[in-house]
Amino acid sequence: MKYKLLLLSFILSSSLLFSQITAIDDFEDGLPGHFPLATTYSGSTVGLLPFIPVVDSSTALMGTKSLMVKLIDNPAIFGPYFCRLLSGMGTPANNVVLSQNGYVGYWLKADRPYLGCGLILDDLNANGTGVGTNERSIDLPVIADGSWHLYQWDCADSNQWNAFIASGNGLIQDPVTIDAITFTSLDTTSIAGDTATVFIDFVCFNPIGVVPVEFASFIASASGNVVDLRWVTATETNNKGFEIERKFENSNYQKIAFVDGKGTTTQPQGYTFSDQTDKAGKYSYRLKQIDFDGSYAYSNVVEVEVLTVPGQYTLAQNYPNPFNPTTNIRFSLPQAGMVSLAVYNLVGEKVADLVNGLKEAGEYNVNLDASKLSSGTYIYTLSINGNVISKKMTLLK
Repeated sequence: MKYKLLLLSFILSSSLLFSQITAIDDFEDGLPGHFPLATTYSGSTVGLLPFIPVVDSSTALMGTKSLMVKLIDNPAIFGPYFCRLLSGMGTPANNVVLSQNGYVGYWLKADRPYLGCGLILDDLNANGTGVGTNERSIDLPVIADGSWHLYQWDCADSNQWNAFIASGNGLIQDPVTIDAITFTSLDTTSIAGDTATVFIDFVCFNPIGVVPVEFASFIASASGNVVDLRWVTATETNNKGFEIERKFENSNYQKIAFVDGKGTTTQPQGYTFSDQTDKAGKYSYRLKQIDFDGSYAYSNVVEVEVLTVPGQYTLAQNYPNPFNPTTNIRFSLPQAGMVSLAVYNLVGEKVADLVNGLKEAGEYNVNLDASKLSSGTYIYTLSINGNVISKKMTLLK
């Protein structure tokens, strides 16, 4: 199996490329879900009639869903239009902080050739908080052939960015978040009253290099005790298929399934697999891609934590960990009962009471504010109906 990278002339023979990609949004259940937060276009949008973007199940680059956007020209306004599809609400709008060095992009499927697409980034302050400036990418012409195509921009290339607001300078100098995906009409001769439909999928960032045009990605997400695995390839050569290997906590990897590959193809291929687990805890997954000649290569490892298992009391590892000064603790109850969730220091002294009372069956998320505690290791303990579960956490100030 071979994969080519954009702008690179060599081919990785009989190997599988899994880039260290941050999936900002792929519009599947259980994943970040930033762009569906936008209820309509922003106030910066001009020349379009209102439309609320929707998560669509009719087409997707990978998985089963993408974001559908209809760009409906307002015939009462002459000239090109501009659409600013916000990534969410708040300041900054999107809570995934990205490095100023790397490539950011998304996959697009469109039906009109007069479109241009781009991005607006919130250029944050040096510490990754607040919005310093807004920079807008150059517009890339959209390929309207009904197929999926990747559009990407290099954060470090000043030729690809312009100031969006007066305080901008066209430079990505500090950590960033995505403010919006943008669309504009590059050709106004045929847009009057017309509607362009675009589908967006796999908004992503790669901090160590190009987000490849022909690439493979691997994502895991948990819903209850079911772990959904999704991966995508762009081209395949001699691909027999993928062995799926799983590791629980500190155990060894074990093969749990095999998924047939597509042999040789130049079209993007998406794969999915669902794993029903029987224990709560952290699971690691990797793919062993095997060629017909027997050669193979391993993917990167993805990790996911399963919190809920039917009939079991579960207590998840706090996140983030280490933390300063706040962290979240999740637990699940298969039945109602008197619940105690408390935090202790290493000499057994209780330092915080987080939950103490009757709780119904379900999943819970509790926040711990340790601003008054000293740095060190602490034990948090869940007690209910004779069941006691404890885990360690680390506070670093």
